[in-house]
Amino acid sequence: MLIRHKLTLLFTGIVLAIQLAFTSFVYTFYSVYRQQGFTVRLQGKARLFGRVMISRHSAQGVLDRALNATDLQTLTEEHISIFDQQGKLVFTNQLPAFVQKETRLIPALAQQSPLTFTINRNEGVGIVYQDRGLSYSIFVTGYDRLGHSKQQNLFMILLVANIGGFLLILVGGWYFAGRFLRPLASMVSMVRSVQPVSDAHLHLRLNEGNQTDEIAQLAITFNQLLTQLQATFENQRQFVAHASHELRTPLTTVLGTLETSHQYDSDPIDFRLSMEVAMRELTKLVGLTNSLLNLAKSGDGSLAMRPIRLEECVMAAVSQVKRKRTGCSILFQFGQMPDDDFFMVLGNEILLTTAIQNVIDNGCKYSEQAVHVDLFTQLADGLHVITITDQGIGISPDDLPHVFEPLYRGQNAGKVDGFGVGLAITQQVIQRHRGTISLTDSPTTGTMVRIELPALDAKPVTVV
Repeated sequence: MLIRHKLTLLFTGIVLAIQLAFTSFVYTFYSVYRQQGFTVRLQGKARLFGRVMISRHSAQGVLDRALNATDLQTLTEEHISIFDQQGKLVFTNQLPAFVQKETRLIPALAQQSPLTFTINRNEGVGIVYQDRGLSYSIFVTGYDRLGHSKQQNLFMILLVANIGGFLLILVGGWYFAGRFLRPLASMVSMVRSVQPVSDAHLHLRLNEGNQTDEIAQLAITFNQLLTQLQATFENQRQFVAHASHELRTPLTTVLGTLETSHQYDSDPIDFRLSMEVAMRELTKLVGLTNSLLNLAKSGDGSLAMRPIRLEECVMAAVSQVKRKRTGCSILFQFGQMPDDDFFMVLGNEILLTTAIQNVIDNGCKYSEQAVHVDLFTQLADGLHVITITDQGIGISPDDLPHVFEPLYRGQNAGKVDGFGVGLAITQQVIQRHRGTISLTDSPTTGTMVRIELPALDAKPVTVV
């Protein structure tokens, strides 16, 4: 069922329930009011009859004239009965069936006066009338024709009003539900227009309306998603372009070197030099391919984790960089001497070691001075922190926002070996470990990479 249909039915049901409750209240209140008013009229008839027939000992004709003089609206099916103290019928103009029932009501009337009752469709009142020390039971019954007629008219009016109100509510609910859901329909139309997903349609944006209500917030969120998706497509395009360039350059060099050697190198020494050039380029190509493979692995769908010691990952990364770059000086120190389980985190040891190694290796590549690696804990925040600082060539302000983009290299990187993939891999690995990584550059303090990882507080899990 469409949301518009659901909203229409819900709105109609709620308003109709309120309308029916109000209608029932009006009808019930009027019914009680009519009954009370008719009861008062019956009591007045009974007292008047007591004064005329009992106190004055009037005849039936005198009684009729007195009743008509005091009550111009005579009662339909009006019946009167009088009983003395012994329950003997003194006067009546009723049918025997009415008299029999009223006779049975005399004991109840002695306990409660006035007494109301019904006989078939007629309503009745009984009172106890005192005259010269004697008690009489007077019963008056009648049919409130005018009151019931008005009540029936009220019922028909309320019925027609409810039916008309139901139709108006249904139409109004359908209209306003459609009006309120119009932005959602626009969203659906736009989503359908961008299928299949391609960057040709990602410039489209939803109308954000007043930017305050829930639907406007949904439109804003959807536009933000489109912006992020557009940026992802752009990054993907740039990544493919950069990767193609990085792969094409060594392949072109190898091909050109081999073709030249094949055509012109007759001396074994020249042939050997050409092979060395080709091997160097192929080594670069293998390194780039491995870097791209590691980048893909770092964003894999699932990542098995277990409790590991972070200081062991850092020491392993330092050791690997020292073996790779023998001339680099790396100073590693702890904020405090660790116990066996002090720097415990939940993670993947191989990926974390690779991520830390990439940062330390960058520091060694771009700095001739020692690289400082510090590991400490922020107990208040429940974080283990690694900082890698170097006094190298630095990073320009224009390059700083892009350092974590794949295959991006700074303008001052020059001929330093690398592919611009290491920091991108590190960022993905740290984020997969629910950590953060940031980079700052200052002429006085140098370039510092700060990695924050949550301290171990959970059992091994698989992150998806």
